[in-house]
Parts: sequence; structure tokens; C-alpha cells
Amino acid sequence: MNVIWSERALAEFADTARYVATEFGRQAATKMRARINEAVLSIARFPQIGKVSFSDEEIYIEFRELVVNLSSVIYVIHKEEIIIVSIWNNRQIRTKLYEELKNNQL
Repeated sequence: MNVIWSERALAEFADTARYVATEFGRQAATKMRARINEAVLSIARFPQIGKVSFSDEEIYIEFRELVVNLSSVIYVIHKEEIIIVSIWNNRQIRTKLYEELKNNQL
């Protein structure tokens, strides 16, 4: 399937990589980026691999997530495309993400 990254997801991915590089070194950031990219490739091959993490019946969208260490790749399957909507740090409050997704602040 075709994978599309939202602007939000790209920004979060870059921010996370910068943080990891600053706090743990460039090698750790490279490994983190590789793991997330591998997860996205797995999602492209097997779209149902991630568990349903949030579903909004009002807008008929099912958000899925695949956990990668301390982050989750949050995505939506839409027709023949996968939209990566967030690279979420799992140490953050999850309800904040759900509210933003529900309010379409992607």
C-alpha cells in the first residue's frame, strides 16, 4: 500500500530524532529512525498489523498504532493508502492525542 506521512507525523519524527541525538547520541538516533522506518514498511505490507487504538464513530475513522520502543506509529487505513498521522511518544498523556485526533487537528 502507498504510505503518506502527515506534516504532523514528519515534524514529530524529526523532533524525536533530534531529542534522541542530543540526549543519547547520533548512533541512538540513527537506530531509532531505522526502527520507525522498518515499522512503517511493515505497516505498508501488513496494514492490519497495528492494534486499533482509537475509533471515532462520528467521523468513521479507525486509528491504529504500532509500538516501536518508546514511540508509537499512529496511522489510518484509507482506501488503498496508509496515512501516518503521528509518531507519538508513549510517555505523553494519551488522552491529549485522542482529543487532537478527534478534533481533526492532524
